[in-house]
Amino acid sequence: MKFRQIQYFFSQYQIGQLFKLETKFTEEDVKIYANLIKDFNPIHVDEQIASKSVFKQRVVHGILSSGLFSTLVGTNFPGAIYLEQSLYFKAPIFFEEQILAQVLIQDIKLIKGKSILKLDTTIFKLQQKIAITGEAKILIN
Repeated sequence: MKFRQIQYFFSQYQIGQLFKLETKFTEEDVKIYANLIKDFNPIHVDEQIASKSVFKQRVVHGILSSGLFSTLVGTNFPGAIYLEQSLYFKAPIFFEEQILAQVLIQDIKLIKGKSILKLDTTIFKLQQKIAITGEAKILIN
């Protein structure tokens, strides 16, 4: 009689683990990003036009800010593959504003010997006000 060997995968990651990055975006960061992706929306690059907007000043591109989630995944989950990311923009992020990006492991599923991690993704402004929130799924090789 042959017994099938069952292989258990013990992940170095656990539900509830939290990874953080504190930073701010400068005017130069926004200029470089705008030139890279060719998004010259005046709300980001024109101080005079932005001063007449609902925000009364220029704001950092939302996708540039949310790129911090990719930074956190890439540095804390080496070799991970991004599968999904939802984003909800709750408040603007201004130039030189200190922000805190974080990813929290919400769930881990094993599929065909691979780990799929579900992450809560959030960027906070001062006083814990949420600027961006969402969820991501990543594949751990």
